[in-house]
Amino acid sequence: MKKTTSMLCAVLLIFVYTTSLKAQQTRAQAVAGMRKVQPKEMDPTYTKPAPFAQKLVNEALATHPEVILIAIHAQPPGHKNLIVASNFGRIGKIGDEDDMRCIRTGKSNLEVNGNHFEDELALKDQSGRTVGALGVVFNYKPGDDKTALIKIADKIGDEMKAQIPTQSALFSR
Repeated sequence: MKKTTSMLCAVLLIFVYTTSLKAQQTRAQAVAGMRKVQPKEMDPTYTKPAPFAQKLVNEALATHPEVILIAIHAQPPGHKNLIVASNFGRIGKIGDEDDMRCIRTGKSNLEVNGNHFEDELALKDQSGRTVGALGVVFNYKPGDDKTALIKIADKIGDEMKAQIPTQSALFSR
């Protein structure tokens, strides 16, 4: 009986370990696994990342290897609110209700979606004015500390805030 119990525990441990490994995706895997965007969700006249916003995204990714996906939603002059910078494309995707609620209320949208945890928070400029939304996605499995992930997303938001003098700066070179 003791031998059977030990064997069962070993098999269970291997299963749990390999299952948790599957939950961890690289950035490239996360991007490849994203759903396709429908043409009606896109602004066909906005196709290139906002230069300074993209710089902020790139810096955040370089500084925070635990982040797998990141996007900035903002409203360029003459356009609706949309994705203006990301590490997964979709530049020009029009903001949905969750994005707009975050911007209007300043309250974060927290979501577990399969093996990912997303914190979408209000993106602010140096004066504290909301200039858009920042979506930060992490690998996630049940039992992971969501509070710790939220703190990382907040830190990224603060790092960006310190560099954004105004909303228009997001679109500058």
